[in-house]
Amino acid sequence: MINAMFLRNAVRFLIFVFAYLGMAALCHGAKTNPCEGHETSLLVDTKQHKMWLCQESKPVGEYKVAIGKGGINKIKQGDNKTPLGEYTLGIPRPSSRFGTFIPIGYPTQEQISRGYTGSDIGVHGPYRFFKWHGNSTAWPDWTRGCIAVGTDRAISEVARWIKTRKVARIIIR
Repeated sequence: MINAMFLRNAVRFLIFVFAYLGMAALCHGAKTNPCEGHETSLLVDTKQHKMWLCQESKPVGEYKVAIGKGGINKIKQGDNKTPLGEYTLGIPRPSSRFGTFIPIGYPTQEQISRGYTGSDIGVHGPYRFFKWHGNSTAWPDWTRGCIAVGTDRAISEVARWIKTRKVARIIIR
């Protein structure tokens, strides 16, 4: 025989699960457009750990990303933080460490005048030694301030889109 207390707890658990799934479905249905107002650009949301390819203010690609192991709001070289703001994007180039590297124009002239330092910040693929892990390389924040996608395929898609669309702007928030 099934214990009455076990049965009550099982029913409560199922009610909780269905309520949670119902709320998740409602929230998912109410999803807003992250690219609204951003024209054609690369958009990174550091809280959600997501990057979108925004084309004419509509998302045409979405990727899970890792950011700097020091968090956000980069101010100085070596703080391992990802910068926040709007920056220029450089031309994607091959990288022996990350497959492909897309330079970000950090720091801006205004940031330099305020004392910000740093260089070699960009969007890139997984570290070569761990690339066989696939998308799981984007789960922990591990970079020195860059934005990393989880696979070679993802960074190739992003680089191709940037080159094809001549995208020159990234917004990191």
